[in-house]
Amino acid sequence: MPSNLEITTDPDFDARLRAAGLLDLDSLFTRADLQPVKATLAERQTLKLVLPDGMTVYIKRYPKLRKPGLLSRSSAPSPAKREWMALTMLGHAKVPTIRPLALLEQCEGKHAVRAALLTLGLDAPQTLEDIARANPAPTRKHAITRELARITRLMHDAGVNHRDYYLVHIRVGAGDQLFITDLNRADLRKVVPERWIVKDLAALHFSASARHVSKADRARFLTAYTGRHLQESRTLIKAIARKAARMASHTAKKVAKGEANYHRND
Repeated sequence: MPSNLEITTDPDFDARLRAAGLLDLDSLFTRADLQPVKATLAERQTLKLVLPDGMTVYIKRYPKLRKPGLLSRSSAPSPAKREWMALTMLGHAKVPTIRPLALLEQCEGKHAVRAALLTLGLDAPQTLEDIARANPAPTRKHAITRELARITRLMHDAGVNHRDYYLVHIRVGAGDQLFITDLNRADLRKVVPERWIVKDLAALHFSASARHVSKADRARFLTAYTGRHLQESRTLIKAIARKAARMASHTAKKVAKGEANYHRND
């Protein structure tokens, strides 16, 4: 089956990306000046390039995408397109996140077989896990907690559930501005079902070490997220606790097998 290349760009950056050769999918998979920023995986690589004008571009490459099986959702987007759509939706909803620059997909028929996502570098060197482990002053911690609750609620209200919503995927910039990142697994919906809200909130709860995040911190977050008194959220609290416990059990089994897992709650 013949393949075709589909390219979507942010018009504000199209000319700069084109001049830098970043809208050539073959080149993105072969050029030697891209710097790895995460462990290289066969199915996905994350790299960056600093352009001569100082702009940093991050590139997520997907060298070989599986075609959906007969029982799969035939319309399911590739991880690159899923993240492009999620970032676009969050941007429209005023949720602080990464700015998407370009989506490149090599398609056979309706399905992408190779793809890349380009995003603008974010000036947010720390993760929220880094901040939590540094034991910030109470006033600062309370402000960060309220902001986290606000942007999490905005994300869910916009129809996005993250599916990988750990503290390490929330970056912290100047003035403790929080940014939601790593949305390649996100689901996009008109309304996020409660079970997926619970999963996102449980992931946050699980990834927040009890040594650094107190019960009062968690209560403060949930009160700000729901806009209700804790007594009115007992069903939600129990559901989050059950899901977080299952995450902990699953992680313990993976660690016992020698698998690395940096979301471990310790």
